[in-house]
Amino acid sequence: MCRFSFKVLITVFISVLPLMAQIEQENNQINSDPSEYKIEPGKILGLTFLTGYMIPHSMEVNNVRGANPRGIELAYYNHLNSDDVWLDCECYPRFGFFLSYYHLDLVDLLGHSFSGGLNFTYFLGLPKDFNFHLKGKAGLAYLTKPHDKINHPRNWSYATHLNFFLSAGAGVTFPIYKQTELQIEISMNHQSNAAYLEPNGGVNYWGLSAGLNYKLNPVIYPVRHIENDPYLTSPKKTRWDFSFSYGISSNNFNIFGSPPGQVPMYGFTVNRSIQTFRILALLFGAEIERNGRVFPIYRFFREHYPEREQYHKEPNPWRFSLLGGFEFLMGKTLLSVQFGGYLYMPFRDIEDRTYQRWGLVYNIFDDFYAGMNFKSYRNSADHFSLRLTYSIR
Repeated sequence: MCRFSFKVLITVFISVLPLMAQIEQENNQINSDPSEYKIEPGKILGLTFLTGYMIPHSMEVNNVRGANPRGIELAYYNHLNSDDVWLDCECYPRFGFFLSYYHLDLVDLLGHSFSGGLNFTYFLGLPKDFNFHLKGKAGLAYLTKPHDKINHPRNWSYATHLNFFLSAGAGVTFPIYKQTELQIEISMNHQSNAAYLEPNGGVNYWGLSAGLNYKLNPVIYPVRHIENDPYLTSPKKTRWDFSFSYGISSNNFNIFGSPPGQVPMYGFTVNRSIQTFRILALLFGAEIERNGRVFPIYRFFREHYPEREQYHKEPNPWRFSLLGGFEFLMGKTLLSVQFGGYLYMPFRDIEDRTYQRWGLVYNIFDDFYAGMNFKSYRNSADHFSLRLTYSIR
């Protein structure tokens, strides 16, 4: 399966090379003077190979120590170069999608991974012969050998076929021949079901990758003559955000012994955003959340340990916390990272009193945003949720 998947992706990449050459030739025939090019996003096709080192971040997944996953990825990018993009970040980022295959080394234990999703590349500084860049990827992964209590009890890394895929990395880009460039990157990669079903230790690995990108059309970076830069001429942006989030989480059966299942997790959040740089804002907030895991845990203890009187009371599922962090301002898209601490937590199903929230929302119309949010405790996922936000500017 590993060799077959590699061959399929390589064949797809090679099969479009004649088309690439034809496109490049037509572009050169139409416009011999670069100043005559129509300013449009660059279209780029990439092929990347990755090798990694598996991280056993907890005792339950210690059996993956020393594994070396290997993967191949086919990607398509739009290299954005419009005035609006420049005003947002003073940069020319790439945005696109990817398809990838990963041989997870311990095939009998972890199986194989097939993933796809969106990617984003941010270049530090203006494009030149040598560029540092940051890259993020998010999508879905299909994993072939999930945990099964009877048939496959040794895999504590994931319990569902369908999982989330996240990757964050940094690297360098430099041209090697005409429209072709080389990218070398290091990355941290994660695949899990966001605590939808336990066990969910996650597939986590550091990666070292090398990729070739081919520009299907010339990418033009025009000289900007912008007379009115809103960032320089207008007050810094501020917002009040009022959000409702709803998600599903596992009931932590492996900790408390209750039967596996899912419970609702929802809450309300108020955030204050204060722009400090062109693409960065500070974010302060408060949150009240209903912890749905309380009720199955109480029922379990009432049935199996009736002598514990504290579980015969009516459970209080609510908890309150304060948050602080920052968000990246990317036009209509907002990417946030926040750290929270509980001030009120009557029932503790976890030891930690602090957590992290990772959010991505899009301005769907007027003052309304919609997107997703991910909550975790240190290296353990808590739940994934959908979020709707009303913003007052």
